[in-house]
Amino acid sequence: MRYKLGISFIIICLTFLYACKKKDTTPTTTDTTTNVPTGDLKFHLHTYIGDQEVDAYNIDYPMPDGRKISLNMAELYISEIQLVKLDGSLYNVPSNGVLKVFESEGVEIGKVPVGNYKSVRFKVGLTPDVNTLEPTTTGYVNLLNQPEMWFSTKAQPDGYVYLNFSGSIDTTAAQTGVHVPFEYKIGTEDNRVQIEMPAQNFSIFKDAVGYVHMKIQYDRLFDGINLSNNANLHVITKTDNALPIVETLKKNMQKLFIYEN
Repeated sequence: MRYKLGISFIIICLTFLYACKKKDTTPTTTDTTTNVPTGDLKFHLHTYIGDQEVDAYNIDYPMPDGRKISLNMAELYISEIQLVKLDGSLYNVPSNGVLKVFESEGVEIGKVPVGNYKSVRFKVGLTPDVNTLEPTTTGYVNLLNQPEMWFSTKAQPDGYVYLNFSGSIDTTAAQTGVHVPFEYKIGTEDNRVQIEMPAQNFSIFKDAVGYVHMKIQYDRLFDGINLSNNANLHVITKTDNALPIVETLKKNMQKLFIYEN
């Protein structure tokens, strides 16, 4: 009888210890805003060439080296947005992605927890699951039914253009003002680009709108590109997105975003 009682006692103890251990090691998530005070987060994004804000399409603007450039398209997708907390941990903002068009500077990101943050992270592009959706998918029409962000007359099967940037640029060594057209349509699974913004504190307050102010300095896309080679000025199709020049463009895309002073 004592032997049976001893075995029962050991089983009870082991069960209790296992339950305690299981509870202690269960990870918790900080990505929910349930029962947490929230505010609205917006990105305020300005289109720039050098130190000048672009006011309209089809107007010449000087790049930092004096070279003139004119734009007729400057749009991009942003997704996988994360807020960096003061302790370095991350909050994943619930979002299907947003489209930044030239005509609108304010981009609504969504509701996020009240608090102090030191930076933001995001990707230029769409998540793999969203990139495969038809543009008429319920809940995604406003985001995806944008023909200028397709590689052809249909969105699928090629997926979406993550960055559409086109216009004309003076490619002459003497900067004579003679423009030639350029067009970059960057997309495909391999060409999402991670953006890591430096530390710059901002706060979100309850039931208020908090802004992160940034410039998109598009002339930086041309850093290190030989403009005299016309082949370097055109990435238009899904097939073109495998060209070597795209690797340079992706590195340059990481430098496009800077905080507005």
